[in-house]
Amino acid sequence: MTGWLRRRWRLMVVRGHSMAPTLRDGDRLVVRVGRPPAAGDLLVFRTRDVVPDSDLTWMVKRVHRVEPDGAVTVRGDNPHSQDSRHFGAVPREAILGVARGRR
Repeated sequence: MTGWLRRRWRLMVVRGHSMAPTLRDGDRLVVRVGRPPAAGDLLVFRTRDVVPDSDLTWMVKRVHRVEPDGAVTVRGDNPHSQDSRHFGAVPREAILGVARGRR
């Protein structure tokens, strides 16, 4: 049972201010792994797949639009956020899952 839960759910810690005021530095998110994203969802994805020189492993942003090929355009809630306007769409392969709650 524990292995199944770990494959389906992850606990992530927010670092930075790109999603302020919705999320703050240090907030913890419960992420549903493998859940298909929809517009408005909070999406967690591998940063290096979209920003190769980044020192971050994961990023969380709000889904703006889901493309027909499964790629997703994202926006940060903070107007000064780095998001799809800077690095383009997030490929489907880079997506970890959708945040389903905050702890």
